[in-house]
Amino acid sequence: MNEEREGTRSKAVPLLTVLILILLAALAVLGWFYYQQQQESEATQAQLMADKDSISRQLLITMSDLQEMESNNLEINRRLTEEQAHAQKLYDELQSLKRVSYAKIKEYQKELGTLRSIMKGMLRDIDSLNTMNKELIAENRRVKAEVTQAQETVKSLEQRTETLSSQVAKGSVVQARKIVAVGVNEKGKAVPRAKRVNKIRTCLTLMENSIAKPGSKTVYMRIIGPDEFVLAQSEADLFEFEGNRIVFSAARDIDYQNADVDMCIYYDCAGTLIPGQYSVDIYLEGNLIGHTSFSLK
Repeated sequence: MNEEREGTRSKAVPLLTVLILILLAALAVLGWFYYQQQQESEATQAQLMADKDSISRQLLITMSDLQEMESNNLEINRRLTEEQAHAQKLYDELQSLKRVSYAKIKEYQKELGTLRSIMKGMLRDIDSLNTMNKELIAENRRVKAEVTQAQETVKSLEQRTETLSSQVAKGSVVQARKIVAVGVNEKGKAVPRAKRVNKIRTCLTLMENSIAKPGSKTVYMRIIGPDEFVLAQSEADLFEFEGNRIVFSAARDIDYQNADVDMCIYYDCAGTLIPGQYSVDIYLEGNLIGHTSFSLK
């Protein structure tokens, strides 16, 4: 019996040794596989973190680009604000992740691609609007230049018209020539002495003027004595001259038909005149058309 037990025991020892060696080998293999998986997991996680950092940097660049984009269009500005907020949200979410997966990386890469695509579209819209604005500004400047040129042309024409009108107005004034003024007595005879003068007679010729307006006209005579006072029948005898109403000595209505008209105007002396130099001015239609003078002793 003892011999049998000893034989059995001697056979079991090698078998156990073999089993132990097999288990040790299996454990070594399993340990190696575990180590390899750990290494691969750490490498994968490191790559995913690198991808996360890359996406974060691209999001920061995109956010900066969105902030630098400018437009005068309200709709584009509204979209810019929305996309800036969306980019900020993605960035904040990405920074809060402690461990990332391939699925999350793919998701954020897709979001980033969509964001960049939207930004490029808005850049095209802004460029298109800027181009349109430049064209409108150029067109506006061209129109303004044309308007300015037209205004200058109109102003020039107005000035020429005003000049021509002034020249026509001056040219249409009927002038007087051969103006002779003398003092006359009751019989109408010229006398040289002031105390014998009963009237002052001024004779003249209204000259021919083809562009003057024909018809009834009033000729005014204004006599200024040696004392520089105007001889007048009444202070109410007034007429218009250069924007003022001034007194006249005598007046006469005549029919003017664009041809020479000989006429005389008489001033009735209300009292005795004083000796000296007398000045006589003739007016027609608000214009001084002639002048003469005479002396009395």
